[in-house]
Amino acid sequence: MTGPQRESERAVGDRTCRPGGAIDVKVRSRVARVTVNRPEKRNALTVEMWGDLHRALEELDDRSDLAAVVLRGAGGSFSAGSDLDGVRSSDPERFGELQELAESTVLRLRDLRSATFAEIDGPCFGAGCSLALACDVRVCSPRSRFGIPVLRHGIVYEPVHVQRLVDVVGPGPAGLLLYGGEEWTAQEAVTRRLVDRCSEDPASVLEQVLAGLTSGTTAVVRATTISLRANLR
Repeated sequence: MTGPQRESERAVGDRTCRPGGAIDVKVRSRVARVTVNRPEKRNALTVEMWGDLHRALEELDDRSDLAAVVLRGAGGSFSAGSDLDGVRSSDPERFGELQELAESTVLRLRDLRSATFAEIDGPCFGAGCSLALACDVRVCSPRSRFGIPVLRHGIVYEPVHVQRLVDVVGPGPAGLLLYGGEEWTAQEAVTRRLVDRCSEDPASVLEQVLAGLTSGTTAVVRATTISLRANLR
């Protein structure tokens, strides 16, 4: 791109990590907003999208000025998880690649130096739920729904993600999601601490939090983030 690029339009990553791409990344005022942009499939992530998201997170983590990352989905869905249609049965190697990329990307999000926030609206299932759990703070709308139907799909939920789920909600509620295949409403998710707040306008709630967060230096924000995460694990 030639000429100066306004801060509000600055994108990160390759061809898909741009405004309107499958992984849409914009950085403004020390906050990166990462949008999974495949609303026609409830933002289910393909192998390529997992790879793009992983690379975008790595690029964001290389920035010395970044204070926060907000993960969200386009079109009234957070994410229905990995796109399993046709992959598992027709191409086992491709399915294995998808699983590996999903796990490494969730861990990459969890370990970002910046504070991380999940802005959740609509379905938040499977690996999408893992992405939300990898964030430090989760805010949802009343339209949100949560579930991890791995047994139904014959998938082993990776131990690192099970541990994160147990750390957040406890072993009993985790079992209801994993064994029972329960689907939680937004209010149930708040009650069981899967999310931290429910609001008709999650974006506005997070804007208020981010306004306070970005009033501090990046070093202070990152030090606080380290302390918060140390008390979870």
